[in-house]
Amino acid sequence: MMLPIRQIFQEMAAEKMRLFLTILAVVWATLCITMMLATGEGLRQGLIRTSENGNGNLIYLTGGYASMTAGSFYQGKALSLQPDDINVIRQLPSIKAAEPTVEWDARVSYNDNPTWQNPLAVNPAYKELTGLSVAPGGRWLNPLDMIEQRKVIVIGNSAAAHLFSPPDEGDWMKPIQLTTNPVGKVVKLGDEEFTVIGVLERNSAQIEQGTPLDYAMFVPFTTWERFHQNAAISAINILPHPTVVRERVASTVKQVLARKYGASPLDISLLQAEDMLLRQKTMRRFLIGLQSFLGLIGLITLSVAGIGIANVMYATVKRSTRDIGVRMAVGATPTTIKLHYLVQALLTMSIGGLFGLTLTYGAVTLIKSISFEDNMLYQELGQPIPELSLPVVGIVIFALILVGVASAWFPAKKAANVTPLEALQSE
Repeated sequence: MMLPIRQIFQEMAAEKMRLFLTILAVVWATLCITMMLATGEGLRQGLIRTSENGNGNLIYLTGGYASMTAGSFYQGKALSLQPDDINVIRQLPSIKAAEPTVEWDARVSYNDNPTWQNPLAVNPAYKELTGLSVAPGGRWLNPLDMIEQRKVIVIGNSAAAHLFSPPDEGDWMKPIQLTTNPVGKVVKLGDEEFTVIGVLERNSAQIEQGTPLDYAMFVPFTTWERFHQNAAISAINILPHPTVVRERVASTVKQVLARKYGASPLDISLLQAEDMLLRQKTMRRFLIGLQSFLGLIGLITLSVAGIGIANVMYATVKRSTRDIGVRMAVGATPTTIKLHYLVQALLTMSIGGLFGLTLTYGAVTLIKSISFEDNMLYQELGQPIPELSLPVVGIVIFALILVGVASAWFPAKKAANVTPLEALQSE
């Protein structure tokens, strides 16, 4: 039996004010839940972009202290990584790439403007390993820099701004903008002069043990060796092959180096391997939880609108009791009556939901048109912008249907249970 759609619209029109207020509540609730989910999605994607840059998919290996006496090691003896450890690690079949890093223990300055971060000595391949990008007009370290042990340096965007465009006194809270091209200028690294050959693109990622990439500086590894002969390195950044078990890779590397130095392979404190990708998984679980929490708040708001729909449905059923009895007397089944009011509730939800989604799309578009480039928090969070993605829209539509059905179920059930006697007794 076909549903009397015309009658459904007539019943809705009979409750104009209540219907208008209910649709308005649905619009507001839809706007709330969609904006919350879109904001959470934008924040999640921004932080994932940040974490995947830099050393976000690497295993960071550093030296530790022996916890047991074995071979040439006694309890408490430190193990310092050496440059030739790189070749040992690269020979392992599970390793795709490995690069050393070492902190040059000296500050960089320009015209008495110092930086707070010491530079890192790296090889040219470090750029591809960490996804760095050099701004136009400059370049990264090249093989000739390594062979000739040149005194050249590549500087992060914020570090360059502090060196060459320092803020005015009393204006430290304002984000610093690089207003000059540092390429070709000479800076001091301790007492040595280094020529700036490039500035990195702005990037909110981190490298090493939490060093902001925008404040990092890089010099050739061989240049560092020229001034620090036979010195230990700070760390080794390891990129495993995608198909291997990362925990097993870290364990294998630690055992191989332990044997190389004559220590116990079972000593878990001798080397420290921090898997940055596993740290990301923890962060992503937190972000999903945050997004779920925001969605739950929006769903509660939408449920309040559902209560309004239920009130309208109850009022409609009470006013249409005689009509319901007549329809049942001429052959309408309880299922048909239930569908009648379920469809009416879903139509109300659809109208409000459509307007709510349209307003959300407009709000997201407006936010995307606003520039936040000078906002430090915006940069640190990976430039998050609310994302009205298909999963977000799908979740909102599902929530609208769920709340619509739930709010109309009891009024529809009451309508389906109307008897001819009740219909005749109603006024």
